[in-house]
Amino acid sequence: MSSENIIYCEMCGTPIEKAKARTVYIEGALLWVCSNCYSRIVKKSSANVAQNIQYLKRSQRTITLSSRRKGFVTSQISRTSATRRRSLTILEKFELVEDYAERIRKAREQRGWSQAILAEKVKESETTIKRIESGRLRPTIELAKRLEEVLGIRLLVPSIDEELESENSVHKYVTLGEIVTIKKKEE
Repeated sequence: MSSENIIYCEMCGTPIEKAKARTVYIEGALLWVCSNCYSRIVKKSSANVAQNIQYLKRSQRTITLSSRRKGFVTSQISRTSATRRRSLTILEKFELVEDYAERIRKAREQRGWSQAILAEKVKESETTIKRIESGRLRPTIELAKRLEEVLGIRLLVPSIDEELESENSVHKYVTLGEIVTIKKKEE
């Protein structure tokens, strides 16, 4: 197995081959799990969760043809975990600049807008804008992108992850099983 074909179970942390990984929805979250965790989830869950798993399998197989570009037909898997994970990784690769509050306030004042007008334009509450401008609240990546578009300023910079890799290094990921204490029902 090559390292790029290995992922880790998001429940227990077991390394698994990407081809053998199963995807499940648990309380609205899409998770990659190993076969052991998958069987445990199916056994202990209600019929509703099992139906969600079956729905996910069907939706991954659904392929729709999208627009033709330069004579090539491109296919797209509709609403799969791959597209969701790709968008998440894109969002995670940006960091908010340190002086975001000052930049937002100055850009708003240059346009002669009140905080209420800015809040209306970015579809947020006025209180949220006040807290962001005072530095008490960090905007989400999505909100920062909307502020960038409306104000014409730069708030997000690409993040640089310095990862030292060696041939013998083992990647350690935090799993849900390590974070959450699962309460077992007493029967």
